[in-house]
Amino acid sequence: MGLSLTEARLLALFFTDTFLGIHLVTMGMALWIQLHKDPARGKRTNWLLVIVTIIMGVVGILDATLDIVLNIRVWTTGDLTLFTERASWINIEKNVNQFVQPLIGDAILIYRCWVVYERRWMMIVVPALLWVATCVMSMFTMVLSADIASTSGINAAFLTPFISSAFSLTVALNIVTTSLIVLRIWNISRDVRRYSTGNNKVAFVVRIIIESGLLYTLTAVIILGTVVAKSNADYIPGDCLVQITGIAFNMIIIRFDDNLEEKSSLQSHANSRAIPLGQLTATSTHRGTVVREIPQMRIHVSRDTEVDKGSLTDPVDTPGAWDV
Repeated sequence: MGLSLTEARLLALFFTDTFLGIHLVTMGMALWIQLHKDPARGKRTNWLLVIVTIIMGVVGILDATLDIVLNIRVWTTGDLTLFTERASWINIEKNVNQFVQPLIGDAILIYRCWVVYERRWMMIVVPALLWVATCVMSMFTMVLSADIASTSGINAAFLTPFISSAFSLTVALNIVTTSLIVLRIWNISRDVRRYSTGNNKVAFVVRIIIESGLLYTLTAVIILGTVVAKSNADYIPGDCLVQITGIAFNMIIIRFDDNLEEKSSLQSHANSRAIPLGQLTATSTHRGTVVREIPQMRIHVSRDTEVDKGSLTDPVDTPGAWDV
């Protein structure tokens, strides 16, 4: 037996507020890192990421507040149709939040891919096209849902193709872009390992990116499945996605800071050689060859590399140090 509309909306309210608390905590930590800790370490503040952190937090607060207002109106009036009245300004605004927040998250993911590939535009052509297609389908969905008169709400039959297309494109975009980022980092790491020894933390960087992308992508896949099944359960992941998008964004900043703020020294021995100077000989073209024994000496060459997560000047020497 599927969830009733009432059960689905109550569960959506509960999980939305729970994830909002996590979102606000991670937002505060991310802002503290970007506005206080990074400048203290001499790192330039990336104001684009700061602004996005704040915008995502505001959208998350607004969406949760609207959910509370909607529930209050429903339970004080006893009119359950308010849940599915898509033309209501509350439901319209919630639709906007649920599509705009993922679009912002996807745009930042593409930005990170662009940075990792040293700002080469050709590498983000496919993700950018997917983002534009997602944006178009999202706009169609928002406009059509505002004009709906069906009691099925967001589960109306004629909305299903548009919603399914929007979330399918979002899932495809995340898989493609995350794969490009991981591939780039892994290839750079493979090249660097030939010259360096020590823990370059590439596996850790890859794990952060995959885990953060997986959190968001799995939620989108769940929404896609519930929408196709026309289940009332789609209200739960749909509302939670607004908060989860912000959480995934903030967690990348936090986890990089917690694990990469302390510089690690990598000892590189690839070019370290012992040069036996005692085997050198001096020759004379006039009186034959004169052999002189020189005390044997060994020269040891080593290199210390400081890994700083805030540096973008030479991504080949410091994989995983991009400003994410």
